[in-house]
Formats: sequence, structure tokens, C-alpha cells
Amino acid sequence: MNQTYYTILTKRGAALLANATALGVPLKITQMAVGDGNGIIPKPNATQTKLVHEVRRAAINTLFVDKGNPNQIIAEQVIPETDGGWFIHEIGLFDDKGNLIAVGNCPATYKPKLAEGSGRTQVIRMIIIVDNTQSIELKIDPAVVLATRQYVDDLITSKMTAHEKSTNHPNATTKSKGFVQLNSAIDSNLENQAATPLAVKKTYDLANGAVKKSGDTMTGQLILSKNGLKIKYENKNIMELVTSKDNYSHVFYDAEKQKRQSKLVYNSTKNSWSFQSIDDVVINGKSVLKTGDYGIGSLTGAPTSNPNDRLPSGWYATQTSDFPDLSRNDSATLAVYGSSNKNFYVEQLFVVASKTPKIFNRCATINGKQQWYETITTSNINNYIPIGIPLPWPKTTPPSGWFECNGSAFDKSKFTKLAAVYPSGKLPDLRGEFIRGWDNFRGVDPRRGMLSSQAQQISAHRHVEGWGENSSHFTNSQREHFAPFGKTGIAGVWGGINSCDFDNALLYTNNGTNGSITTSRGTTSWHDLNPAGLVGNETRPRNIAFMYIVKAE
Repeated sequence: MNQTYYTILTKRGAALLANATALGVPLKITQMAVGDGNGIIPKPNATQTKLVHEVRRAAINTLFVDKGNPNQIIAEQVIPETDGGWFIHEIGLFDDKGNLIAVGNCPATYKPKLAEGSGRTQVIRMIIIVDNTQSIELKIDPAVVLATRQYVDDLITSKMTAHEKSTNHPNATTKSKGFVQLNSAIDSNLENQAATPLAVKKTYDLANGAVKKSGDTMTGQLILSKNGLKIKYENKNIMELVTSKDNYSHVFYDAEKQKRQSKLVYNSTKNSWSFQSIDDVVINGKSVLKTGDYGIGSLTGAPTSNPNDRLPSGWYATQTSDFPDLSRNDSATLAVYGSSNKNFYVEQLFVVASKTPKIFNRCATINGKQQWYETITTSNINNYIPIGIPLPWPKTTPPSGWFECNGSAFDKSKFTKLAAVYPSGKLPDLRGEFIRGWDNFRGVDPRRGMLSSQAQQISAHRHVEGWGENSSHFTNSQREHFAPFGKTGIAGVWGGINSCDFDNALLYTNNGTNGSITTSRGTTSWHDLNPAGLVGNETRPRNIAFMYIVKAE
């Protein structure tokens, strides 16, 4: 822009003006501010939200459309003598919410204040060009602004001109203003005369104590018959206040549907208020829940036309056939649980399946509702245990639908799913057996087939003690300790020295017995070396006995 001094709408102002034009709600420009620009004359910028350095802001004195240009709006502000002491380099217009609507600059003007010894009233004028002046409210508050001389002169001139044009002073009629003749009669039918105070008093005296008619203000108590009060609306709807026995009712008549319904009933016997045929009751801006709303307090869930829609939190009556991924046609209750995000929530479906209840869960996300997942309960847990898996059972008889793993055969044609796991038609015999994980080429227990049995075995090992019983330098107590591991009775074999018997090592192990050994030095006993049950006919860890069972079908 080549101009040095100009005014522009800010981006915020343009947006608000466009919104005002679209909605038909005028933009209220109420204040003007001036600033010194921090000592420079700034160039107006559409992105501004405030002046560079504002020194004064006050209400606009006048705001009007330019008579010579209907697209120009002129705003004026009077700065009194008492304000000043700064230069005016920039000007801004603000709406009633403090938004900067327009901004402009001007030649440097110093505004003195009276305390400096020279004071003057300064009028600041700002002109903005808009497409539609109807979008701006041309209204000021005369109680908070100063009037310019021009404003007062224009106002007086317009009033005088209007008065001069009406010097013929015609008589008043029912359609136009003018002079009227006074009349004190109270029974006149004239329409071009006005009643005197006397006529008004006479009429008031007659009306005092009489039954009031439509439009009158009544004092005292209004007593109605049981037929109550009827209020008619312009659309022909009717609201009635009626009584019937011990009920006081608000009855609404819908003229379009030609239907009459009670809306609010007070029962004096029960001392209760009852809302009827009402969609919503609001108290302090919040809806009041009624019996049946969202399935609360009713014998059935809330009705819904499509349970797959986004529903508010609550309980809804539905059927499993309403959901494509569920079978049957069982009665069900859909529970919807909201979260902190309206697009993410959880739904539960409680199904009445004969005598066995079922529960399903699914999530809803921004991508829609996901598939249903059934909750595992005591009634359906068997459905989620694979057929053929051996499980420990703490009783001597398997439960219904289960077989003991005792090596017995089963009917493959009857138990087809079990036959798919055990194609031989014979269950493994796990009585008194431990289950071992299949090696599957690991090399720990190689060359084993699935369901193959394995005999007991003791791993190759050594006993560290091996001095034998013929060591002459051992005491009898030492020889009693070594004796249970066997003897040869032959000294010196395998390079023995000092009558020690090295060949005794690793040849004998404890057989679990208690007893004694007689040697050349006497008899050795070890009756307390083997408590009952310590040594037996197999090698095993500590264990607890269970019956292994498999699900048949």
C-alpha cells in the first residue's frame, strides 16, 4: 500500500464481521483506543490484536454511516482537556468483547492536558469501509461519552427541521398523530377525542369490584371452578389447569395431533407430584432420571431400535439375533459403559440362554464396534478347555463328560473330537505315572515318540567314600561309618597300602537295610542309618496323588 496513513480491518475483525453478516447478529463496536506507537508511527498490520503501545481507551462518542458513502462507517471519540500528555500515532476500534476490529495510523499529533498549561478537546475520527453496514450495530451509550459540537448541532437541526415540517398540526386520528379534543364522557363512541382524568376516574370507579376481564391486572385471590383455567396459544394448542377429585392436573392439548394428555398431576391424598407423557424434566439445567430411563428401575431394559448404534450409558432390551456374530435368538440385556472419550467405550451383553446365563464383552473404538468375546464363567468354562488335555482331579471318580486316563479304550464314532487327539481310540494310562515333556529333537530325552512310556532309571554316579573296612589306622567308629557301603575282605587289591582296600569304591550301594557286619576287629552295626521308607524299589521326588482325567466331548 502506497498510502502513509490508512485504516484496515484486522483478521479477527474481518472474521467477526463475516460471522455477523452470516448469522444476522450485528457486531457491536463500542470502544476506541489511541496509542503513541512507542515513539514511532507504525504501519497497520491485519494480524494485530492490540495497539503497539496503547495510552488511552474509552467509549465511542458517535458511530454512524457516512451519508455520502453508504459503505463507510465513521467512528468518533472526544478526548477531553484533562486527558493527554502523549503523542497520537495509532488508533484502534474494539468490540464489546475487547477484540481489535480495525487499526489505523495518523500523522503525529500531540495531545496536551490541562495540567501542562495548555489544554484542548481532541476529536479522533476513524473511517472503515465494509461490504454491509447492517452487520454493525450503530449504537452508543450517551451516558458515558462526550458529545462533539457537530453532533449536538446536527441533532438540534434534525429535530427543528422535523418540527417545522409539522406546523400545520392536524387533528389526530386512529391512524396518525395530531391534536385531540378532551372529553369527560364515559359512554362516548368517538375515536378522535381523548378521555380526561375525570373520565378515567369514573371508569375506574365502575370497574373497581367488578369481575376482571382479559388483560386486566387483578388484586386479591382468584377463585376458579373445578373446570380450572385454560390458556390458548396462537398455534391453537391449549394448556389447562383442572381439578378432578383429589388431583390437580396440568393438561396439554396438541392441536396438530388433536390429542389431550396430562403432563403434571398433584395428588392431595398421596401428597405426590407425577410427571406424565414427558420426554424430559430439567432441574437446575440437568435432566432428571425417571423410572425406565436407560433401563433404570424398570422390569425391562430401555427400548432401542438398533443396539448397534452409539447408545448412551445404560441398560437396553435386545436379543442375540440383533448381532450378526452371535447365534440363536435369546433374550438379552445390553449394558453400555461410557469412558472419558465418547468414541471409546465398553459394552456387555447379558444373555438368558435357557437356564444357563452367558456374558459377552466388546469394545467400541473410533473404528467402530469390535467383535463379541464371551466371558468365562463356571457355567461355560468346559467350553474353553481343549478336549484331550490331561488335568489333575482330586476325586476318585471323574466328573460327567470326562474320562480317567487309565489306558482304557473309548468309542471313536461317539467321541469324534477325542478321537482326533487320540486316533488309536485308547487313552494313555497315567495311573501312578509322572508326565514328561516331549523332547522334540532337543536331545535331553532323545528317540521318544509321543505317548510313549519310559521305565524308571537311576543315573550313573559314584560314591566318594572308598577306603574299605581293612584300614588298620582307622578307628572302629570310622569303620562303622564306611561299612554299610560294602567290603571285599581282601586287602591290597588295586594297589592298596597300609592294609587299605581301594577296590571297595563304587562296587556297592546302600540297599536300605539296617544290620551289622562282622570283621576281624569285631562287629559293626548301623541300625539307625535307614529310617523307614527312605530307601525303596524306585527313585522318585516328593508328590501328591491326583487322578488324571480328559474331557470327552
